[in-house]
Amino acid sequence: MALSRLPGGLAGAQGRYAGETSPALVLVEAAADADTDATTLLAGIDALAEVCSAGTNLILLGGVNDVTLYRNLLRRGVADYLVMPATPMRLIEAVQDLYRDDSKRPAGQVIAFIGARGGCGSTTLACNVGHRLAHQTGADVAVLDLDLPFGGADLAFNLEAPHGIQTLLNDPERIDESFLQRIASKAGEHLHLLAAPAALDQDAAVSGVALEACLAALRQQAGYVLLDLPRVWSEWLRQTLTAADQVVVTATPDLVSVRNTRNLLDLLVTRRALDQPPTLVLNRIGAARRGEVTVRDFATAVRLAPALTISEESQVFGLAASLGKMIDETNRGSKAAQAIRQLADRFVITPPRRSGPAAGAVPAWVGRLFGGR
Repeated sequence: MALSRLPGGLAGAQGRYAGETSPALVLVEAAADADTDATTLLAGIDALAEVCSAGTNLILLGGVNDVTLYRNLLRRGVADYLVMPATPMRLIEAVQDLYRDDSKRPAGQVIAFIGARGGCGSTTLACNVGHRLAHQTGADVAVLDLDLPFGGADLAFNLEAPHGIQTLLNDPERIDESFLQRIASKAGEHLHLLAAPAALDQDAAVSGVALEACLAALRQQAGYVLLDLPRVWSEWLRQTLTAADQVVVTATPDLVSVRNTRNLLDLLVTRRALDQPPTLVLNRIGAARRGEVTVRDFATAVRLAPALTISEESQVFGLAASLGKMIDETNRGSKAAQAIRQLADRFVITPPRRSGPAAGAVPAWVGRLFGGR
């Protein structure tokens, strides 16, 4: 797809497309000045619509933050209106929403969980968040335990998993439309587990190509795909962290976690420059009697404030672990359960806004020329 950048705002676009065919998508920065008159802006949109080809989509960037203006723009068929300054991620989302094919099932969201050190509770969080998302949204949720020799997700759910993640990695073509119901272990009506083999008689190497193929197929089967990543460092793990839609880093308030978390975040910020920043969870606060790093000092050291802090509740977590149940099932009123619900809520996918030309005082030809959504 060819891209071109031209000066001149709305007037420049009008002059350009008066003499040539307009492309499928036009992005125009109307003004950086928030005092731009809304009437002038709408008049410029009408003038541009006169010279654009039928079906041209317009995303407008402007400085006026006004609901009435926004509605008037949508009535004219403008695909989206972004108030400046707009982040690169917000602009990418606007273009993706515009070209999303509503006739196809949307791809599921991949959320990668990784711990900054051993024993920080990353696996527990991944399983509990998966349980919460399945019950809250009613969408299919797949939890993949990728710690092949030492994974414990099956114990967290008190399941025997005859078909695990290793089987799938060996033959990713086995994923079809009925895969989750046919092969994955059921941890609930909408919750599916692909457990680790937890065996030491074979190498624990993961093929990055096979895992990528598995995730691409699982995205079409489940609304959420949660990855419980091991604390190993290899190219497949770096690729997985880079490609995930969301990354959750779980840490405990100690110096080892500070160092490891900062290293992880530095890498993720570099490799995921245009993606959403990682979600940092500071777990087991208050477990250490001495030497604990304060939340404020931790945030300063790693240059990222925790999105969530979870206090030490050994009895709550211990009871759930011993029963093979989730904390929401054993102690729903606990602070830990509330924190997990809060974390899961961050990942709930809301339906994309659907807008388009609406009937009203605006002439019908305007809405017809701009494609809208």
